[in-house]
Amino acid sequence: MYQTILIPVSGKNGLSRTQTVLHSALPLAGGSIVLLHIFEPISLILGGQNHASLLADAKAKGQTLLNTIGVDLEKKRIPYRCRVEEGTVAETIVRVSHEENADLIAMFTDGRDGLQDMMLGSITERVLRNTDTTLLAVRH
Repeated sequence: MYQTILIPVSGKNGLSRTQTVLHSALPLAGGSIVLLHIFEPISLILGGQNHASLLADAKAKGQTLLNTIGVDLEKKRIPYRCRVEEGTVAETIVRVSHEENADLIAMFTDGRDGLQDMMLGSITERVLRNTDTTLLAVRH
């Protein structure tokens, strides 16, 4: 059993991917779930109120997405918490897993996705290369 499981949630293609990961990870949970939504960094070219407004909007959208998943976890009486972070996806997953002392990262993978993945590797591959936390990669 894992005491803290980190589950990154993108919201891309609906929540079916996240539901698949949850279905695989919940039987392994012995403690709490950390739901993580990451949004791309907002350019500093936009300053002042415009930047603050875009930042607040991105955080609110991420929190709404995580709250949707949280409702299902509450029904199952599974303790969870939500984090919405700005940053590059793979690096942020690794950073937050360490900050939360996660002993498992459970995430969706769908294999290669275009030229960028062929050059840099998929997000899952980058997380795996840069963390010492156990990684559960769930394929849909």
